[in-house]
Amino acid sequence: MQSIKKQRGLTFISWLVILIVAGFLVMVGIKITPVYIDHFAIKSALESVQKEPFAERKSKVELRNMILKRLNINSIRHVTREHIKIKSSSGTRIINISYEVRRHIAYNAALVMTFDETVEITAN
Repeated sequence: MQSIKKQRGLTFISWLVILIVAGFLVMVGIKITPVYIDHFAIKSALESVQKEPFAERKSKVELRNMILKRLNINSIRHVTREHIKIKSSSGTRIINISYEVRRHIAYNAALVMTFDETVEITAN
């Protein structure tokens, strides 16, 4: 019969497994954090265009250029002209940015993140 002192604590293998899992989670966190920071910058660019005075009077090209300038200032390169969709209806504009980001994790495994943000610009 083993004494209680010999049964306390984790074995070396248990610690190794815990460290590998924690390391993997840290690595994934490091890879996805910049993507979410960029997403918040895209969201704030959309909101700033929404708050722009007389934005509902601007053309689709002007609105798209306003958004692209804001994204360029924040060094966001993975959102392009094709990702920005603008729909017009009586007195309102609906701007949608829908995009997908892939980050390589290990070997042939990748993390795919999809984002879809929409704002509505109405006459003040």
